[in-house]
Amino acid sequence: MNPSAASTDIRRDLVALLPRLRRFALTLTGDATLADGLVQDVCARVILKSHHWKGEGRLESWVFNQIRTGVSEDSRKRNRHEPTAEAIDGNAAVAPKAFLGLPHGLASTLLLVDVEGFDYSEAASILGITPELLSSRLCAARLALASQPPGLAERRA
Repeated sequence: MNPSAASTDIRRDLVALLPRLRRFALTLTGDATLADGLVQDVCARVILKSHHWKGEGRLESWVFNQIRTGVSEDSRKRNRHEPTAEAIDGNAAVAPKAFLGLPHGLASTLLLVDVEGFDYSEAASILGITPELLSSRLCAARLALASQPPGLAERRA
């Protein structure tokens, strides 16, 4: 495949991934505006670095990992003046409305495994944690979600 065809394919695939990338960015940032900016920046970076994509593994794993890396870079840029979802311990940060009441680290884990369908090793790699920690967070997320009062979660079309 020639480089321009690979670039075109990545752009097409990125468009298809946008809703999923935004959901994941929301679980990491907790803010729609920050999430949208992050997804935009990461998509531009992925297109520019498309020559690094070797076609091995799943493209979405690579892009989701870029989203997590982007959150880490943003939190470093902000220094330590304002706490971000990445900088706050997983037990204190609140995730977006899609996972009301779930802490930041738990919401991202639940999203990747139960919503996006990544296997444990892929999801752990995307989040930069061990599979054992991912398994523990997933269990905690499911328990926390199950313990929420009925009717708390909003329905979305």
